[in-house]
Amino acid sequence: MTCSIHEFARLAGVTVKALHHYDRLGLLRPRRTESGYRVYGDNDLERLEQIVALKYLGLPLKQIRILLEREGLDLAEALRLQRTVLQNKRRRLESAIAAISSAESVLESGRPAGAALLKKIIEAIHMQTETRDANEFMKNYYRAEVWPRFQARHRDWPSQAWTDLFRDIEAALSEDAAGPRAQALAARWKELRLNDSGGDPQIHAGLLRAWHDRKYWPEEVQSRFEGLPLDRISRFMAAAFAARRRALYGEIRWEKDLDCFTAEEKERTTLAMVDLHFKIAATCDQDPRSDTAQLLAARWLELIESGTFAGAGSNAQYQAYLQWIDRWPATIHEKIRELDQEKISTFILRAVAA
Repeated sequence: MTCSIHEFARLAGVTVKALHHYDRLGLLRPRRTESGYRVYGDNDLERLEQIVALKYLGLPLKQIRILLEREGLDLAEALRLQRTVLQNKRRRLESAIAAISSAESVLESGRPAGAALLKKIIEAIHMQTETRDANEFMKNYYRAEVWPRFQARHRDWPSQAWTDLFRDIEAALSEDAAGPRAQALAARWKELRLNDSGGDPQIHAGLLRAWHDRKYWPEEVQSRFEGLPLDRISRFMAAAFAARRRALYGEIRWEKDLDCFTAEEKERTTLAMVDLHFKIAATCDQDPRSDTAQLLAARWLELIESGTFAGAGSNAQYQAYLQWIDRWPATIHEKIRELDQEKISTFILRAVAA
């Protein structure tokens, strides 16, 4: 099947405006003709059906995009989480209905509605109409067994300490990333990263995934940082970490296994992170305070803040990323499969903390 946007809209039962909106969000990216017109096929219809189904369940469009495009997210788990949200909403509705019914009974009996009863109604209605916990979106980044550990540490994330740090960094963006002020800010950044995770690699991994998806945070979370140039702030911190790494340890020596890649490809964050993981895997038995471990920790902090990782960008960009990965030599894929990610994450957090 191949059809124009108007034909596809009639076939799928949606509006052309909705298709334009999905395209802008990167949710549904049809191929284009040489003249620039959108052309839809069977795969687009299947994708649209997934979008509509998840939207019907109450998932925001930005979260649907994360769910459909990021590797490692489980649809069954996402549906379970959404069911929990809907069940909580139902309980709040039932509580509000019960409070209003109680008030009606009192008034019908001829008795006045006292302050205590009115307070109960107000509280019930407030519970029913309040927005869901701003941290609810974080569930997308954690497995079910890890989520309670995150909740135990974070009633509200990101914390006010992060907002204060962002504002201090914004005021220093024109300064030298290697200068004392930038280095002091980088030290605060690193300390907050460690405090957020409590040294738990799985919490830390989820926090990092959430940070790189910051453009898709709920509006109530994004509003806390309104006006703050978060992308520039992150790049500035990456430059600060890179400056410290160069000053202490010099330039990066790449793994010989990666000599088959061009200099341009080595600039891509994904490949640089693979190189780093190979180095960490060969170092995990050393003291995290050693010079080698500290070099790797400095490089890790630099890469974490500098790059755009898999899943970002449009669907076309994501597919191009996957095709590039597929073209990597089989020996590289074999080495990646052999990596103990849990051991690597634990070691690098210990090295950063040291």
